[in-house]
Order: sequence, then C-alpha cells, then structure tokens
Amino acid sequence: WLKDKIDGTKFALPALYFPKSLMPADFWKACPTTTNGNEQAHRSINHDGVHLTLLGGIMRGYDYD
Repeated sequence: WLKDKIDGTKFALPALYFPKSLMPADFWKACPTTTNGNEQAHRSINHDGVHLTLLGGIMRGYDYD
C-alpha cells in the first residue's frame, strides 16, 4: 500500500501525513481531523429535500445557501 502511494498517487501520502505535505503547519493544524461536519451537513440537507418538484427544490435550497 505504501509503495503504491509513494510511487503512484503523489497526493495521497501528503494529504494524510504532515511531514510529507507542502501545507503550512498553521493551516494543517486548523483543519478538522474528520469530515464528520461535512457529512452531517450533507445528510441534513437531504433529510427532507428528496423527491421534490423543481420549484420545491429551489425553495428548499434557498434555506441553505
């Protein structure tokens, strides 16, 4: 797995391991350690916003934008 990440995809290891990243330390530390907040936001908007008409979807999205 590690050899594939080092040789193949050049962004995977720096995205997960700070010493290999080019991101400044202040930015790295400011980033959340999980994506749970993003996942919860996605779930919330889709909780009651599915199977709507076009106008209903626009009006529902207006609350989140």
